[in-house]
Amino acid sequence: YPLCALAVSDERPVSTQSTWVMETAEEMVSTGLRDLGYVYLNLDDCWQIDRAADGSIIPDPGFPSGMEALGEFIHGLGLRYGLYSSAGTGTCQGRPGGLGYEGIDAQTYASWGVDYLKYDN
Repeated sequence: YPLCALAVSDERPVSTQSTWVMETAEEMVSTGLRDLGYVYLNLDDCWQIDRAADGSIIPDPGFPSGMEALGEFIHGLGLRYGLYSSAGTGTCQGRPGGLGYEGIDAQTYASWGVDYLKYDN
């Protein structure tokens, strides 16, 4: 399937991140992209901000309803939901990477309903 990848940005106001992603998902449907096979909406870097004491990944405050709720919204439009992580200690933008946290990250992403993981370094 073709992908639609969004680069979440430190330059976008934090309060608009989730709204921007949801509007993009709606546009993928309303413009007919979904019906043409563009069913994956993937968030690239900067959706994550830190790690909790137990090692679990913490989403950026720009996603106040959480990543699971965002995934449910995307799925509700008939789209699939993807995230990015790095195989290193940090991402290209200095956000937390997955090295050493692969197991807990996989469990977390699965609990959020993530359909696709872009994993590089």
